[in-house]
Amino acid sequence: MATFDQLHHLLEQSLRDFQAESSDLSDTQEQELTQALHRLTGRLTEILSTNSDPSRTGELLPVSDPTVSLTAPISLPGTPQIHFVTSCDGVVLMANEVVGDILGMDLTEMGQVSIADYVAQEEWRILRIHLRALDAPHKFLNRVLTILPAGRPSQKVACVVTPMFDQSQKVGAWHWGLTLEAEDSSAQAFIHLMQSLESQLFAGQSMDGCLTQICDGLVRAFGFPFVWVATVRKGCVAQLRGHAMTAVFDWESQGALWWREVSQQGELIQACEASEISLLSPCCPPTSAMAWFPPGFQFHQAWGVPLAFQEDCFGMLVVCSESTQAFGPTVLGWLQALGHEIERLMARGRQLDQWRLQSAAIGSMHDAVCVTDPQGRLEWVNKAYAALQGSSTQLVLGSPLSSFPHEELQVRRPLSDSSAKDLSWVKTKVMKTGSNGESLVFEQVVTPLVNEQGHLTHFVVILHDVTARTTQELLMKHQAYHDPLTDLPNRIMFEDRLEQALAQARRNGTLLALFFLDLDNFKAINDYYGHQTGDRVLRVVAERLATCVRSTDTVARLCGDEFTVILQGLEHIQDIRQVAQKILECLIPPIQLGKEIIPIQISIGISVYPNDSTDPHRLLEIADQAMYRAKECGGQCWYFATPEWNAE
Repeated sequence: MATFDQLHHLLEQSLRDFQAESSDLSDTQEQELTQALHRLTGRLTEILSTNSDPSRTGELLPVSDPTVSLTAPISLPGTPQIHFVTSCDGVVLMANEVVGDILGMDLTEMGQVSIADYVAQEEWRILRIHLRALDAPHKFLNRVLTILPAGRPSQKVACVVTPMFDQSQKVGAWHWGLTLEAEDSSAQAFIHLMQSLESQLFAGQSMDGCLTQICDGLVRAFGFPFVWVATVRKGCVAQLRGHAMTAVFDWESQGALWWREVSQQGELIQACEASEISLLSPCCPPTSAMAWFPPGFQFHQAWGVPLAFQEDCFGMLVVCSESTQAFGPTVLGWLQALGHEIERLMARGRQLDQWRLQSAAIGSMHDAVCVTDPQGRLEWVNKAYAALQGSSTQLVLGSPLSSFPHEELQVRRPLSDSSAKDLSWVKTKVMKTGSNGESLVFEQVVTPLVNEQGHLTHFVVILHDVTARTTQELLMKHQAYHDPLTDLPNRIMFEDRLEQALAQARRNGTLLALFFLDLDNFKAINDYYGHQTGDRVLRVVAERLATCVRSTDTVARLCGDEFTVILQGLEHIQDIRQVAQKILECLIPPIQLGKEIIPIQISIGISVYPNDSTDPHRLLEIADQAMYRAKECGGQCWYFATPEWNAE
């Protein structure tokens, strides 16, 4: 088995040979192969122990794979690390020298010894289950393990296991990184800070405030003189989200002006969109290089950790140093891990911002909104719903929603079935009494909420006040079917009522009478008193006619001074005569309008179903003709279309 040092020297020699013999390759091919060799070298550099020679590895590029997480004890400068590679069964294939020092493992036995011999038995069993579940690229396992060094007491270590894939993207081996707990109090304080930031987000702390605390922690705990974090959305100018520096540097005098210039640089945006940690400002930068820190700050290096937390939004953590020796492989690996923690924190912060925005939006909606459990009991209401009930939010919680559509939901899906896959929203109209006692009409939409397993957990209920709309619709409908002058049914409604009355008469075998009424002297009233007075006369006539019939009968105005009356459910012709006589007597008294006393006279023509006709239009024509016969008889009388019925 080859050791890490042998592989390291082999890669260095390969890189030198390639650079010497790459004249026949195109620029693109040379660049791609160089990057590949650098990535391999960087991967090996990460695996080397902290005892490796800094001068031999300091210029190698770091890797991008996360190998530590701040949710467990993290790897800091000076903290011993164990690196080795095992087969998928746990057999150790390669290891660094620290493995022998800390675990007591004999490196000459590589290929024969298993990592299972150095891990608590139960933890190894659980660990294997998780490892077998990691079958996608770029995933890693982060746990705290109890290791059992040979002949020594057990220790707790942070363990990061990363899958290694072959060309067919199948897992061929596992890389293990074990880190002993750091004793440095500054590091522990920073770890506690990172672990508390998520709680601060829940408590209302802004993301800029959290990022500023991270920058300040890097400055205070580890002595980096200047740290800053920026984010940029595609098509927008970069935003400075947080920064911190040691007391010897003055931000006010140079920092703000520097940022205004830097925020619009394309190089900054490109660096934010990168995928790997990179050296932004080397010791001897070219004159055209972008200023990654204010010109008055004399720093030797600046490293950028790219942050990706949205599809169209990126960011970068920039750490500056006054020394060229501040960024060894371990420090860069730790900064890379910190970048992943910042990404996770920003993702959670964005999620919390979305939740708060949604809650605020729903809470301030004009429509009443509530959330119920599957049985319709209130679990959350917004201000509009509480105002509708005339009560506080807390008092209504737990009570049943009176308008909950149990029957409609039961028809679509039995409530005993916990699956909501086939259940969609339900819309109903409900009547409610407002806090002031007024009658209100609401359009209620009930939408199910389901969990990841597709099981119903809640209902969201939105009550949209449609009282004004409903009132307007009813008014428009009333105007469409009623006479604007007398408010009696117009010709459209009369014809519909006549059709319905005839259908009922056919079913019940009863008589139906149709009266056609006309004022005999209405033209003279209009000519003498004027049209306004004529209209007032028509309204009085309509009111008197309505008092002469039953609620099941219909009085309508066709046009001008022409009225109709539909009498239904009659058994005898004599019943029709009585109503006709009642109408005549009702209209005999003159109409008094102010000082004017206006006499009126009316003629009534009567047709009867089924004797005269069974067709509604023909019945109306026959009644109209009978009305003219009544006028010929002198008016102020009724006349049947069937002559023999006119004799009492």
